[in-house]
Amino acid sequence: MEKNFYWPPKIKELGDIVKEYIDTGNPLSIADDGGIYKELEESFSKLHNRKYGLLVSSGTMALYSAFFALDILPGDEIICTVYSYHATITPALHLGAKIIFCDVEEDTGNIDCTKIEKLITPKTKLIVTNDQWGHPCDKDKILEICKKYSLKYLEDCSHAHFSEYKGKYTGTFGDVACWSLQGNKLLSGGEGGILLTDNQEIYEKAVLLGHNLKRPAKSVRSIKYKPLERTGYGLKLRMHPLAAVIVMHQLKNYCFKWIEKRKKTLNYFEKRLQEETFLNKMPKRNYVTSMGAWYGFKPWANFKELGIDRIDFVKWMKKRGFQIDIPKSDLISNYQLFTNKDFKIGYFENTIENSEFTQAKKYHERIVSLPTFTFEEYKIIDKYIDYIKEYGEKNNVRNNKR
Repeated sequence: MEKNFYWPPKIKELGDIVKEYIDTGNPLSIADDGGIYKELEESFSKLHNRKYGLLVSSGTMALYSAFFALDILPGDEIICTVYSYHATITPALHLGAKIIFCDVEEDTGNIDCTKIEKLITPKTKLIVTNDQWGHPCDKDKILEICKKYSLKYLEDCSHAHFSEYKGKYTGTFGDVACWSLQGNKLLSGGEGGILLTDNQEIYEKAVLLGHNLKRPAKSVRSIKYKPLERTGYGLKLRMHPLAAVIVMHQLKNYCFKWIEKRKKTLNYFEKRLQEETFLNKMPKRNYVTSMGAWYGFKPWANFKELGIDRIDFVKWMKKRGFQIDIPKSDLISNYQLFTNKDFKIGYFENTIENSEFTQAKKYHERIVSLPTFTFEEYKIIDKYIDYIKEYGEKNNVRNNKR
């Protein structure tokens, strides 16, 4: 079987949109907050009911801007989910933060809110979360903890474009929220990121970190930061205007149609998996109104209890031409950057000795990665079901039972 899932999808008119932008004399470098930057920042902010939006070169740099704007200083402690893409927290290492990892729920892969409070110390300043594969974490519980201990909350929404928690989009809860607009995301400019906040000082510090001259002159109103107008804090983190053009076109014309199609298609896939194979559908809490972009499709099984070798199952499916894999993301705490003292960054301290993260390990051991089919590819899905059933029957496992 040929490769049957690609993302982002081809948009036939996109080349013409980019060419038109260039041919009509629009700038390929924007020094202030005007033009396509203004259009995209205002549109994204309005959708999330937030006051300020800032485009940057990547989701990683959005997170770095957020950590910086939240005044993370050497020795400050940040509580972070242990299971996510590493960039959810690695930018904070460059500010000298001490990272305190928190285990995750063994079914959703999201931060386990019942374990957060015991990690809090007088040095704790911030909680940062990821909404794993588009499933929102428990926003109310996190906000309750933040209020109780006077902590800030940073939402990494890179997996969760327009996912909803109790009817509200992810990214509308934290002191600041960040999204990646990189190649595989629902909204993608190839590379890019965006930061949203309601706090003027957070916004102004994020602007000053990665912009200078014209943008601070227009965006920074605080007398405190006016002396930095010319230089900012010395970096340039601007998104390329052509990336903004691409994202804006997707947002206006495709984004929400894609979300609805993906929801319909993956619900079909899940229903058939749950009813007919040894794989289970992804768990969803009652507070999840929408999985939004549904960044990853990760069914699960108790492979050991079923007597199935997950690696063998994946190889068997791949040999027959199916796109399936074991998720490559490991626990962040297992990466060399966090375990090998030879790779120390600034004031970084190894904070994870003697930590087991048993729930995260169990979560990781149970999931497989299947394509996030979006455009009603039911015939292809049916083939997946047939061969998963065949493998189960070969191993005397049917419908999640021996």
